Amino acid sequence: MKIILLKDLHKVGKKYDIVQVADGYALNSLIPNKVAEVATAKVVEKYAKLKEVESAARILREEELVKELVTIAEKEFVIESKANEQGHLFASIHKEEIGAVMGVDPIYIHINAPIKEVGDHMVTVRVRDISKEVKIVVQAK
Repeated sequence: MKIILLKDLHKVGKKYDIVQVADGYALNSLIPNKVAEVATAKVVEKYAKLKEVESAARILREEELVKELVTIAEKEFVIESKANEQGHLFASIHKEEIGAVMGVDPIYIHINAPIKEVGDHMVTVRVRDISKEVKIVVQAK
């Protein structure tokens, strides 16, 4: 069955992609959970327009971020988290928390592993082919 995805699905496709899946999977899982719709001509046309609008908005966000990237790289961002006496955090810090502090969408933030200790850490903000290192200071509450 041909469907159009309404969300990114691992190993199936990205949002607004038209994909072929098994009938049972589509009818019993994807469509009832509002993750996909049957790809009729009318539905495909509707979501093609939405995809264009969303892609134009993403391009504008990326252009703004490219302009702000130099000023973001010059700053250092502080995140406070609970830690023990040795400086180990009770809950690790992921790119979603870093993105919230920096005001940047987490998809542009790249870290090797979640931050688990108090101290200075460098993360990479990568937009298109431009990347900058940003300093994150983790302090104990």
